Amino acid sequence: MFFRTLAEARLILGASNLCSRRSESVDLLGLVLHGVPILVLVPCIVWIVRFNISQQKGERLTLKWRDMDPVRKTVASLISVWICLNLYLSVGNELANLNVLVLPLGSIYSIYGPILVWASASSIVGLAVLLSIRFPRRPVIA
Repeated sequence: MFFRTLAEARLILGASNLCSRRSESVDLLGLVLHGVPILVLVPCIVWIVRFNISQQKGERLTLKWRDMDPVRKTVASLISVWICLNLYLSVGNELANLNVLVLPLGSIYSIYGPILVWASASSIVGLAVLLSIRFPRRPVIA
């Protein structure tokens, strides 16, 4: 084994990464809260790759801001604000964890760990929706 003692392994890997021999039970809630966003992210990333391919083939239009209707503008604005807020909070959380700088609301993600994973997943989904709003498919003329 790479580690001489269990204490050494806990120090390097962290206590949450090791199962003690006394309790071999799996934290089902933690598994769900950390695992479900991955199931959301994989199809979303595949969709973004397919989106990129369809855009390179010329199958999508590029809508300018002035050409969008008010509903599309509102949804695109809200998604953009959500992505920027998550980016700000993620950077603020990391800066607070490193004891470099504490931004207002910056350590909000350290309250409960899965919030960061879910917020990141929702930002990726928001990016996919934003791309589909900004670059709709060309109408098929028969």
